[in-house]
Amino acid sequence: MARTKEACILILDVGKDTLVKSGKNDLTFFERAKGCVTKIVQRKIFSKPHDEVGLVLMGTDDTSNQLNVECGGYEHIAEAFELGPSNWKMLRILESRIQPSKVNANWFDALLVATNFLKVGAQAKKFATLKIILISKLSGVVELEAGELDSFVDKLTNMPCELNIINDNVEHQAGSDEQEEDGLGFDALGIFSQRGNRSKEQRKNEKLLADIVFKSNGALCNIDSAELLLVHFERKVTRSMPWNCMLTIGSKLQISTSTYVLISEEKGLSSFKTECVDPNAVVKLKTDHFKNDKLYEPDFEDLIKGYMYGSTVVPYDSQMDFDYKSGEQCLSCLGFTAAGNILEEYLCGTGTHVVVAKKDCAASEAKLTALIKAMLELDVVMIATKVYRRDTKPKIQALFPTFRRRFPCLTMLELVFQEEVALLKFPPLLSNRHKPTDAQYEAVDKLIDAMDLMDGLDDETGSKEAFALHKTLNPIHQHMYRTVAHRAIHPKAPLPAMDEELRQLVDVPSKIRERSKEALEDIKNLFPLKELKVNAQLKWLQKTAKINVQPDGDAAGSSSQPNDGSADEELDDHRTVVEVGTVTPAEDFALLLKRGEKFATVCTQIQNVISGLVFKSMTTQYEKVAMAIMIFREEAKLLGPYRFNEWIGEFKKSLLSRNKQEFWQRVVVQERFGLIGAAESEMSTITANEVEEFYDVGVTSKVGSAEDNADYVDADDLFANM
Repeated sequence: MARTKEACILILDVGKDTLVKSGKNDLTFFERAKGCVTKIVQRKIFSKPHDEVGLVLMGTDDTSNQLNVECGGYEHIAEAFELGPSNWKMLRILESRIQPSKVNANWFDALLVATNFLKVGAQAKKFATLKIILISKLSGVVELEAGELDSFVDKLTNMPCELNIINDNVEHQAGSDEQEEDGLGFDALGIFSQRGNRSKEQRKNEKLLADIVFKSNGALCNIDSAELLLVHFERKVTRSMPWNCMLTIGSKLQISTSTYVLISEEKGLSSFKTECVDPNAVVKLKTDHFKNDKLYEPDFEDLIKGYMYGSTVVPYDSQMDFDYKSGEQCLSCLGFTAAGNILEEYLCGTGTHVVVAKKDCAASEAKLTALIKAMLELDVVMIATKVYRRDTKPKIQALFPTFRRRFPCLTMLELVFQEEVALLKFPPLLSNRHKPTDAQYEAVDKLIDAMDLMDGLDDETGSKEAFALHKTLNPIHQHMYRTVAHRAIHPKAPLPAMDEELRQLVDVPSKIRERSKEALEDIKNLFPLKELKVNAQLKWLQKTAKINVQPDGDAAGSSSQPNDGSADEELDDHRTVVEVGTVTPAEDFALLLKRGEKFATVCTQIQNVISGLVFKSMTTQYEKVAMAIMIFREEAKLLGPYRFNEWIGEFKKSLLSRNKQEFWQRVVVQERFGLIGAAESEMSTITANEVEEFYDVGVTSKVGSAEDNADYVDADDLFANM
């Protein structure tokens, strides 16, 4: 851990001179400096929780530091937080208690206090680097004795300790991209600006600090750049651990390799720990069982394991377990194939790995280099079996030869098995009916050129790429970090909205938006959109009416209908329907009826499908459900409305009891999918007034009382008894 652990002392100027306005947002320097300290501590919490941070305040009304106790003369400087891991308590105190004062302090004395504070706090601890960050206006008068400056520089060099200065009068050379490992963006090429109105003391202080920074290899950073770089959080940096394994090719060739993760899925924040306000209390996990949304105690002897496949429960029998032994860990070559045979759709997995020769193994490095050169010359890819650990699931890998930074390596990606390849049939994008003209092609090409991201942003250095791959952070994770930080500092305040700089990561750049206007206008004129008002019920009735039943029971489209190339009017000619499914319930229902299935059986199936789509799906598919209800209702008019009327009454109760009023109004009421009255079917005894009352939410269905005494005869039962 000591290899990357860092100790950092922050010096925050809270003197009276920090109350002057600074920057474009009409904020004082104190507010901006306090925000920088807050962001630095937050980044430590999220990205480097093992680093230790301390805080020294300069310009305080009171004096509280060890050097003043021992030597005296270090006035108005306070050691606010001792060196320790960054935490939310420090941020809450920084947010609520630290305010500007009415006095100034000597910034050089603050550096001496911070250096001693860091040296004492780091004793008996192992740190990779020591750092002091001074955020100040540098306005106080500083008088140094002969040799005092060199003595301080020697002390920094001997520790050794980095000194970073954040000030609002620093300039950076254009095009400088040097940046610290922790992303704070301190540039050693920064210099104090000679422009602007500054006091004599500020000029003298800047000259002294420039001398200290130059002699101690420190860094200067403008507060504008610091705010811009500190606004983003980075994930916790972890040391890359290799997976060491022997690459075997045939029975004689073996190469010692190490595999590293090159690309992996970003996880964001890890799971939160469960804690209790009472430190002595024991936190336990409680499991409750529900059946039909009601709490109950099951008989565990009658329970078996199961898995959820969508909304379907799939029971699992332990007798299905089998003991599969994949053997020892290995990376075994199965053979080689032409690079063109590995299509993009064959790749899977959650990341990319790089295979290199094992460290300090010259023989393996020579073998791997020769292998990679031969694979590049032949343009082939290696197919290998990977077993990560003994008796774990084997995986098929494709290893591509390449040179990364002039070092030979194999890029390894996982391949799918044959059963995992799904061939999906899609309708053609182009047809004779909808073939674009040359003018339309040219307009689309013009739009693509206008939306080129390679020069989508402009800054002081010129044009640059928008949403650059290695510089764009995930806005979802960034907003999550900020939300957690805000809730930790302000527990009772409402959560903040997304910041403007994060919105820019999900919005079209203004430059691209402006230069695309003309191309979009051409698209609008060349591709006119016309609203087609289609009667959905008539369309689906015509579609289901085209279904014919062949002797083998398969569905086929009617050959008498002309084929205009429209995908919406085509039916799959090679599917076999066994029962009403959730994919095309309306078509399945009509097809089964035409095939001769019992109306009662098919009614039960479509009722279950509709209930599942409405109550069990994560998102309600309004059009699919509406079409299913419509075809059910239309067939019920002809074959007997009782089953539909009885079901729609119960369906209404379920919708209203489960707060599905939107579905009720949008589908049932708006499309008039209610009770089938006597005016629509001669077999119905429902009056017109009862039909209208049914659409009222406060009135329940009267179908039971109206038809209980009716002489109802099911046609299916009559045919079954013949």
